[in-house]
Amino acid sequence: MNIGYIGGFWATNIGNSFYNLGMLELLKIAGRQNNIYFIPDPPQVNWSKINGDYSIIPKLNIDLYIVSGPIFGTNLEKIYSNIFQEIKKRGGKLAFISAGAVEYSEAEADSVASFLSTHHVEFVFTRDSQTFELYKDRLNTNVYDGLCTSMFLNDAVNPPDIKDEYIVTNFPFWHEPVIERVENKWIVKKGLSLPRQDKIIDIPIVRLQSKGIIPNLRFINTGRFLFNRTNMYYSDLPYGYLAILKSAKIIFSDRVHTCAAGLILGNSCMYIKGQRRSRDGRNNLFLRLGLQDIFEKPVSLDMTYIESEKTTMINQLSSLLCNIK
Repeated sequence: MNIGYIGGFWATNIGNSFYNLGMLELLKIAGRQNNIYFIPDPPQVNWSKINGDYSIIPKLNIDLYIVSGPIFGTNLEKIYSNIFQEIKKRGGKLAFISAGAVEYSEAEADSVASFLSTHHVEFVFTRDSQTFELYKDRLNTNVYDGLCTSMFLNDAVNPPDIKDEYIVTNFPFWHEPVIERVENKWIVKKGLSLPRQDKIIDIPIVRLQSKGIIPNLRFINTGRFLFNRTNMYYSDLPYGYLAILKSAKIIFSDRVHTCAAGLILGNSCMYIKGQRRSRDGRNNLFLRLGLQDIFEKPVSLDMTYIESEKTTMINQLSSLLCNIK
């Protein structure tokens, strides 16, 4: 069976690569086969005015297509309706792994379930328990309370160590907080007029830039929209990020998958809500990992628990894949 994983673009959001790499490793382990193919996702809703797009996805020699990410929203039908119809017409099968909701509302869940009822879905693995609760009784298929596939990143890569001592921060330019530790409590100050920190608890800061610029030569040539603060790291490939996240003293971020990657590589992280997307339901995946305190202080994973959950998820997925005809 040829399995095609439809993953997100890396250059526009490097966090996509963290769960993409984990997904590919999970599929390789659970499928016990090498014919796993990575497929870049289709143009999204904000690209809808693009004409002449060559829709490669349904034309591939793929038996089972897998979609992931915060995909269970009303845009799912807008992005994938024609693609899913073509896949069905050509005899392909469809499944979801590491799927999350968008609004986490009953109305949204009803809309998504209605759309998916027009297609045969082999199985659904959610990435947080809130999504699982919304869809376990709405979908006519096997729905499993799974993990985000970023939790398989440590199985997929082994980044080199960095010798320097530093703390990582990862925030947009206009939402970068000032972070201090007063006695044993972490204090976060937010506001547009705050000074830029060079250090936290007297340890130098390395800043990460997660979001790339939509291609525009004028912006890219100057670099001023990417490297807009001191000690900033940006790349359109994940491996430098992963080395930095692995060796950091602590990670502070409002990016879910920056924290997820750092956590599974053995680090401690604090998730700080700032920009709008950091306050929506995507951070529910931390609750699935048993990290209720991540919003208040740096925490690390209980690796025994995570590895046990990963083993269960691998076994569940392996059994489902073996039964697909």
